[in-house]
Amino acid sequence: MSETQIQDLDRRLTALTQEVNSLKTQIGVVGTTQYAVVQILDRLERVETTQARHSNQLDNLQINVNEILRILRDRNGGSGL
Repeated sequence: MSETQIQDLDRRLTALTQEVNSLKTQIGVVGTTQYAVVQILDRLERVETTQARHSNQLDNLQINVNEILRILRDRNGGSGL
């Protein structure tokens, strides 16, 4: 193998090494981004679950308050006090 061929192979190997390193970096960024997205979606799901539970509790509280007000109105002869 001639010196020129060896230098050509060395340049190609160097270029391939740089491309592989670039791809590794890109894959790392994509992996990190995907992990972050998964974490965000997980947190959003927990927020939605908590919000739904709180909404249900507020609905129940409103029902109870309305029932208490109805009872008080009935006891006061429907005067609205």
